[in-house]
Amino acid sequence: MHEAIDRAVAGGELERLLEALAGARTPDVRYAIERISELAREDGSLLDRAATLAGRAEPAARHVASGLVVAGYGGEPTRALELLRRLADDPDWTVRESAAHACGHLLAGDFARMVEALRDWSGAPSPAVRRAVVVAAAKAATRGRPEWAEPLLKLLEPLLCDRDEGVRRILAPVALGASLLRAYPDLTFEYLAKWSTSTDEQVLWNVAMAFSASGAPPLAKKALIVLRKLSLDERRYVWRAVASAMWKLGRKKPEIVRPELAQWLEDERRVEVAREALKHL
Repeated sequence: MHEAIDRAVAGGELERLLEALAGARTPDVRYAIERISELAREDGSLLDRAATLAGRAEPAARHVASGLVVAGYGGEPTRALELLRRLADDPDWTVRESAAHACGHLLAGDFARMVEALRDWSGAPSPAVRRAVVVAAAKAATRGRPEWAEPLLKLLEPLLCDRDEGVRRILAPVALGASLLRAYPDLTFEYLAKWSTSTDEQVLWNVAMAFSASGAPPLAKKALIVLRKLSLDERRYVWRAVASAMWKLGRKKPEIVRPELAQWLEDERRVEVAREALKHL
């Protein structure tokens, strides 16, 4: 595979390259990006090549385009972001995912500029573009840079009320619960507690579901303070999220969660939440 890619890239044969990449594995696509980048840096055509590939019908071409945008970002960041936003809204979900991860790479590499750009993206009409913001924030949080904590939380804040399924399924469990709560536990908990005062059911769903993820168990006692309050919400959408958080948290910290659920069983306002959680414990 690599030999075929080398020949096509060296000869400038785009059609042969795309034939070689049809059905290729991710490592092969990355290799093609590296080889094209090496040659394109010499003549300054990285983003030109990215634009050409972004306009192709083959998903593999658009995957390569996402990688070339990252490689060419430093020279023309505005143009690079325009291309990346287009790729983040691609009809093919695998291309959208590549573009979203490219956003995360750029956010980690040029935080101040990218966080401003992504704030604009968070208000985009396209849910795929909004989802790219969440993916990027989650990826950047894994670097554990303390000075990034609050800007990342503020970046995600406008998306807490987003009802799009693709956005909400990654926002609370992945970005907030698995990434930010793990990397910045104290500040993220403070924000979750603040957001728990909202009356918007989607915001409250996100708060509860953040405590269902892998970053929550070390904060189980503090999480119960918030979940105890949210368990009183009469909206099914909210209390079911609380129940989900309780059973997932309970599997990791049964000594903390089970006594709490036992008390809820004796409370007519919380009994239904407790019963739902205990089904899975």
